[in-house]
Amino acid sequence: MKKKEAPKAKAAAAGAKKGAPKFELSGNKWLVEWQENNPMIEIKETELKQTVYIYKCEKSVVKISGKINSITLDGCKRVSVVFEDALDLCEIVNCISVEVQFTGKVPAVTIDKCSGVQLFVSAAGLGVELVSSKSDAMNILIPDPNGGQDPIEIAVPEQYKTLIKNNKLVTTTVEHV
Repeated sequence: MKKKEAPKAKAAAAGAKKGAPKFELSGNKWLVEWQENNPMIEIKETELKQTVYIYKCEKSVVKISGKINSITLDGCKRVSVVFEDALDLCEIVNCISVEVQFTGKVPAVTIDKCSGVQLFVSAAGLGVELVSSKSDAMNILIPDPNGGQDPIEIAVPEQYKTLIKNNKLVTTTVEHV
C-alpha cells in the first residue's frame, strides 16, 4: 500500500497576504496600514481625541506632530515611529525590530509579543510606565543625566526567577554578571 501525502496548505504556497496601502483619517482614528519602504509618513494636523493605528507596515517611518490620545503599532517590521505627546499610551503588539521615540511625554508604553524594540525616551518623559509581556530584545534609551550627547541604553529584563516564600510567590529578575 502506497503512503498518501498530506495536501499542502494553499496559504503557504501563496505567501502572506498583503492589503492595500492605506493612510487616512477615519473619524478620530488615523489609519496607517500596509505601508512598505515609505521613508516618511507624516501626520501633521492632530487633535487630543485622535488615535493613530499603524498596522502591518514594513521598513517605513511615521512622524506624528502634536498631542494625540494614543498610538498602536500592530504587526509591524522594521518601522520607526516618532511622536511628540500622547495623552493615554503607546501600544506595541506583534512587532519585530521597531523603534519608537517620543520627544514629549506619554504616561505608559505597553509591549506585547514583540522582538527587538528600541524605545527612545525624552527627558520630559522619564516618568513613563513600561509594561511588557512575551517580548525579547527590548532596550530603553534615556538622555545622559550628565549632559552627554549619547543616550544611555538600558536592556529590559527578559528572565525572571520565582521562589515560594511564606506561601507567596516572590519574583526577581535574573541578572547576568
